[in-house]
Amino acid sequence: MVYAVIIGQGDLPRALLESAQAIVPDAGGVTALSNLECPVAALQARLEQTISGFPAGDVVIFADMFGSSCANAGLEVKRNHSRVAVLSGVNLSMVVRFLYHRHKKPFAELIPFLVETGRTAVQAIEL
Repeated sequence: MVYAVIIGQGDLPRALLESAQAIVPDAGGVTALSNLECPVAALQARLEQTISGFPAGDVVIFADMFGSSCANAGLEVKRNHSRVAVLSGVNLSMVVRFLYHRHKKPFAELIPFLVETGRTAVQAIEL
């Protein structure tokens, strides 16, 4: 089983998770964490507690954007866990593909797949 934490600003993590669940209902083992009114140290502690609460397995931390307090908290927590990957710039396509493919792809293949999904999901739509 591959678990995940979506971490970001305000209501973004919860909204991403709920939206992804509307497409792929099986979102067990995925948690949304907000940094709302949460200092970095407390955010890092909440993230550590969440990851430690998962049964043994791999974990993807989806952070809102590179360099944010959320991504930095993810990187700090990753230092204590060998089976954690941190991906920044999360979007709905990444979360949906994660939910759909986490049971089908090995962790080592899943991570680059999700990064590529995020990159290709951003498109300029022209008329």
